[in-house]
Order: sequence, then C-alpha cells, then structure tokens
Amino acid sequence: MVAILEPAGVLSCGFLLCLGLSTAVQAEHMKAGPSEGKGGQADQKETTVQKRVHIIQGDVVRVEYGTYVVKQKDGKEIGLETDNTTQMMGQIKKGDRIVATVNEQDHALSIQAVP
Repeated sequence: MVAILEPAGVLSCGFLLCLGLSTAVQAEHMKAGPSEGKGGQADQKETTVQKRVHIIQGDVVRVEYGTYVVKQKDGKEIGLETDNTTQMMGQIKKGDRIVATVNEQDHALSIQAVP
C-alpha cells in the first residue's frame, strides 16, 4: 500500500505545484495593467504611429542631395527626404517607379523600386 501512495503523492504534489505556478504567472500578467494587451496604451501608440505614415507612389524625376523628387499619378511632385535610417530596397535612380513609406514630414522610411 505504501508503494502506491508514494507515487500518487509525488504526482499530486507536482500537479499542485504546476497549478500554483500558472496562477502566479496569471497574477503577474494582470499586474502589467492596461498598458499592455488589447486596447491598452501600447496599442494606441501603435495605431497613432500607423496613422502618421502614408504611401507615395510615382516616378523619380530627380535626386538632389538625398532628396528624391517623385512625380505622382496626379502630376504633383513631392520631395522625399532620406537619411541613413531610410530603408533603400535596390538602387533607386531617375526614371524608376517607386513605392515609398513616408511620415508626415515627408521623410522616407523606406523606398522600393517597382517594375
């Protein structure tokens, strides 16, 4: 009888330990508060950043000192400022058709040539 009780005791202690740890993890997750998770401040910041970014498509008219002047479909020309943080996907030159991700100050976050 003692031989059966010993493994059963070990298993039940292991089960209770796991149950206690999962409760502790849940409690720690709840302490994180509303700044994390769905609808929290982190999600609101991400949504705000997404609203400030837009896409520019068009043909490169000229390149002047890190500024790519792009003529859009509507005929409007816009200067896209670049620096070492801009992700350049390929060698972009005059005459290339591009798609650029741009912030509200017309700073290019990424520029990619498209066929």
